[in-house]
Formats: sequence, C-alpha cells, structure tokens
Amino acid sequence: METTILYASEYGKGNVLNFSTQALPPLQPGNARIQVKAAGINPIDARRMTGEFKHASMPQTFGTEFAGTIIDLNPNEQNWAINDEVLGSGGSFTHATIIDVPITNLIKKPENMDWSVAGTLAGVSQTAMTIFDEIGPVKSLLIHGASGGVGSITIQLAKERGIEVVATASEKNQEYIRSLGAIPVVYGSGLIERIKNVFPNQFDASIDMSGTEEATQTSLELVKPDGIIATIAGKQVFSNRVISIWVKRNVNNLKHVVNGIAEGKFKWTVDKTFPFSEASQAYDYILEGHTKGKIALLF
Repeated sequence: METTILYASEYGKGNVLNFSTQALPPLQPGNARIQVKAAGINPIDARRMTGEFKHASMPQTFGTEFAGTIIDLNPNEQNWAINDEVLGSGGSFTHATIIDVPITNLIKKPENMDWSVAGTLAGVSQTAMTIFDEIGPVKSLLIHGASGGVGSITIQLAKERGIEVVATASEKNQEYIRSLGAIPVVYGSGLIERIKNVFPNQFDASIDMSGTEEATQTSLELVKPDGIIATIAGKQVFSNRVISIWVKRNVNNLKHVVNGIAEGKFKWTVDKTFPFSEASQAYDYILEGHTKGKIALLF
C-alpha cells in the first residue's frame, strides 16, 4: 500500500511544496491506518513552510489534523472497526492520502458532519480548550487576531463559560466576530483607545493569536497587573509577563467541541476548500491572512 505525502525540501512560499508517493511500512501496534478525506491547514503549517517557524529537519512534512476512514487495524483492536469514520490529530504528517496515527488520538466523526468541517477541528479545538485549562477561571478576556479557527472556537467557549470577550480582527471580519458573541474591535493604530471605548475596565486575561507587537503592548496596558497575558503565536516576546501556551492533546476536550458543533451549539466556518493537488495555492491563501475560520484540503 502506498501514500502520497506533501513535503518541502526548502523554505519559501507555496511553490516549494511537492508530492512524494511511497510505500507504507507495516502498521504498528496501537495505530490505525486512515484514508484521509479532509485535513485542515493551520497558520503554523504555513509558517513552517516559509521558515519563520523551524522545528524540523529537511525535507519536512505538514499537517496536524484530519478526518477520514479507517482502512486497517491490528487484529486485537476491540474499540474500532474497518470503515469507521473518524477524526483526530497527528504530528506534522496529516497532509497525505493515507496516514498511520495512534488509536488514542481518534474520536468518531458525527454522521451529520461534513468531511471539510471534521478535518479542520482537532487542532483548533484542543488548542482552544488548552487555553482555558491554562488561564483558569476569568470573567473578562481580550483576544487578539480572533477570526481564525482557534479564535472562533475560543470566543464561543468563553461565552459558554459566561466570560465577557473583546476580540480584535480586520475590518472585514467584524460582523463575523460579533456573530460569535464577542465585542469586535478593528486592530491597528489607535487600538488601545478603541478597546477602552467598548470595555473601560481592565481585563482578567488576554490571549494573542496574531503574534504582533501591537497585541503585546495592548495587553500590557489593558490587562490587570495580576492578570494573565498569554500567546499561542509561537513568536518571541520581550516581556516576562507573557506566557506561551502550547496545545495539549485531550480527546475529551476534542469531543466537547466536536459535539457542540454537530449539535448546533457552536458555529464553525470553513473559509475555503482546496483539492489536495492544489495544496500550494491553499498554503499561499493562508499566508495572505484574514482567514475566517479554517482552510481545508480535500482528498
């Protein structure tokens, strides 16, 4: 059995991406073999492609979430079956036609959920839930760069918890942010005053999803002295008040968000889909910024 994998041997824009078809090794104990139907692209994938974020040797592969069908299992597996529809997480290799992933990373795909939605949820859901595990109980939250996948879910999880949310985004995504339950504010020059106009009190916490100096300085100004200032952007910051949050995989956290979307409790937007063969165009689209929700590769 063979798989076709997306990879890059150099840093750059989408034109550095290539495909490689190779034989799959024997399935290891504890893994399931998945025929991928859809996989989300996260900003970190595009930043690794350009070389802005480096944590792998060359050539590098991409993708941390997927949805698909189980096509092979070890004989002693009791909880899953061939042809089960699943979604879950993988480690920088899910942008491929067939992948092997730990069974512990899988949850069942809701029957009423489109593949493009299911394939874009694992990373953002677990990241958003990790944020609340890390910041603890708060009553007010400032989110920078909130229109993407993680921000969209974070706003809704915050509202579920009764947290008042102010969220920054581009001009074109203001109504989208409002529809999720947050008070929207346009980022850019004059941001601090615009936020004070809609929320005059200091915040209990902030979370930066954009990685800009503007976001850091705004949080330092508007978050309480004993409040939490956090980032998931993965960029170096020059303040010891800012803590970095990295996703912690937890299938129960994933189920909470997936079930909420399947039941209509949470809104979810797939901004655009691309066939796997057009992955380079999809990655370049991510680099343009201002994505609303997520981008999906379809297989």
